[in-house]
Amino acid sequence: MMRPQPLLEVLGGRWSLGVPVVAAAWDADLAGFALGDGSVALARAEWDGGPAITPRRGGGLELRPGLPPPPLARQAVQGDGCLALRARPGHGFLTGGGNATLTQVSADLSAEGLAGASDGHAEHFAIGGDGSRHATALGSSVTVSGQPPVTFATPAPVVALLFDDTGERLGVADEAGVTLWTAAEGINRLETPGRPCSLAWGARNTRLACGLADGAVEVWDFSERGTIYYVTLNGAGASGGGGAVPSLSFDPEGSRLAAAGARQVLCWALDPPSEHPAACGTTARVPITVVAWHPNRALIAAGTANGAVTVTEPQGQDALHLRDEGGGAVTVLAWSADGSRLAIGTAGGDLGVLPLPDALFRPRAQEASP
Repeated sequence: MMRPQPLLEVLGGRWSLGVPVVAAAWDADLAGFALGDGSVALARAEWDGGPAITPRRGGGLELRPGLPPPPLARQAVQGDGCLALRARPGHGFLTGGGNATLTQVSADLSAEGLAGASDGHAEHFAIGGDGSRHATALGSSVTVSGQPPVTFATPAPVVALLFDDTGERLGVADEAGVTLWTAAEGINRLETPGRPCSLAWGARNTRLACGLADGAVEVWDFSERGTIYYVTLNGAGASGGGGAVPSLSFDPEGSRLAAAGARQVLCWALDPPSEHPAACGTTARVPITVVAWHPNRALIAAGTANGAVTVTEPQGQDALHLRDEGGGAVTVLAWSADGSRLAIGTAGGDLGVLPLPDALFRPRAQEASP
């Protein structure tokens, strides 16, 4: 029996540019993709004459085939490669580059440099809030924009930078631990038992999670000063566990945490903290590289090291197949703000945009909120 075609093939738009996809974000129904060559590509998940899902008389849904997607709009923006992308709702996107420059890209792909020195260099870039604050890192040196800017050193080379939603807090993961910078209090060092490799902020910005190279996760709860949660993922019962945790994603309430690194999605409950994470979804042939929790439903998108993408429920053992293998490891999964669309990017330069209306999930998925 043949497996049904993945949804991206029959309902979404896909392109291959041959350049690694670094980041993606949505401004309403417009998806922006930041690419490793310094360009930004824009796409929409729906287009005139495109395929669509419609209600079937008597119940259920049917796919209405349509025209293929139009060519991508693409523009060179950063001279030294893109490192970050963030939506600026109603105004397009903000992108940060290896030249340490923050640039605004509008829906018509016009670009305007907002900040940065012409001789600057960065290995990591983070954009906070509406772009009023950004941070760059080169080696063990971190600079946070401001008047004047703040520069501080970390004990080891930086591996990840991430602002909370407000832009008032910045998590800085380096090879020896995590530094928390806040606009109000400055620097606070957070120790980890292993080498960090990923960061994620939870809802209301009260929790910061750090994935470690030895297959563990540490979470700090700033609403309860001094509270630290720690779990080893190796004993979660998922196939192929024990590796680094390259991606983390909180649920909309900040009470559950999804982790990549094994061949199944691992989901860890935090209120109260469970002793072991639960494995969910189907077992992939290779490790999962990216996880992204739906913004308002109990659904987790997961991408693998060979390019496949699925969506699963945190308590489920099956999955909806969105994309087949190919195009390199999945590097980016980004939900639109309302959860009706998903953007996909790979290390080999494959891009995809897929509409995922509520009707696809209502019979199976429960709302994320209790």
